[in-house]
Amino acid sequence: TRIMNTVPDYAAITERIHGLQSHLSSKIRGQHHVIPRVCSVLERGQLGLNPIGKPLGSFLFLGPTGVGKTGLTLEFNRYLFGSDSVFRFDMSEFLHLDNVKLFMGDETGRAGRLGNVLAHNERGVLLFDEIEKAHRLIWDLFLQMLDAARITLADHRTYDLFRFYIVCTSNIGSDRLLRPTRLPFTTLERAVISELHRFFRPELIGRFDEKIVFK
Repeated sequence: TRIMNTVPDYAAITERIHGLQSHLSSKIRGQHHVIPRVCSVLERGQLGLNPIGKPLGSFLFLGPTGVGKTGLTLEFNRYLFGSDSVFRFDMSEFLHLDNVKLFMGDETGRAGRLGNVLAHNERGVLLFDEIEKAHRLIWDLFLQMLDAARITLADHRTYDLFRFYIVCTSNIGSDRLLRPTRLPFTTLERAVISELHRFFRPELIGRFDEKIVFK
């Protein structure tokens, strides 16, 4: 259960959220199909309408480098929190089993990078870049994070994530988007999502609130 010390000012939150879509549209170019879907999740999160025991919201952003996946994340963080509350992890650093402990901590009680962030911050955005490059043990960790907004790391410490948004980015299927083609974008979207399902387990994919392909 969530314990709130004060009653949220829903009128103020609603007014603030009302301007989010136009703000993001002014900052992120060429991705107008993305922004309404992102704003819908953010609105539910800010108003406390997301299911109990879940993160504020979760996204899997797909597309080539440079299309605005990270930029959109930084912009909605600044708009909602007014501070630099994005905690970014380059998941290619945790490709090999030897490096998993750097992320998750170890049995001696040494905290990993994720644990260090969660121990010192109560809210914000957790941004995991190129999630497909992480070791499979870390993929299993995301099942906990997305399903219960609670995580027990290898150092045996448990952390709550219900005040965080979780954003994962991936380049899976990007080659399809970069080829010259006359196919409609909706066809390319389906191809990218199909490739995503060949790469990740369906139970992981299904736990994201939104899976969005960037043009």
